[in-house]
Amino acid sequence: MEDLVLTIPLQDAAFVETLAERMGWRMRKRRTSVERFIGSCPKTPLMTDKEIQEEVNAVRYGR
Repeated sequence: MEDLVLTIPLQDAAFVETLAERMGWRMRKRRTSVERFIGSCPKTPLMTDKEIQEEVNAVRYGR
């Protein structure tokens, strides 16, 4: 299975959705993918802002 990003004119969306359904393909909007990703993120951060900044500095400046 391969994930592709396809940009089409809005007026062709219904045709492409019909085609995808008939071909047995799964189709979802990019917004849906982003919303699913955000929904899967932890609600409480695993690191404090200070810890994040320390990590960034360590990688960027080798500190």
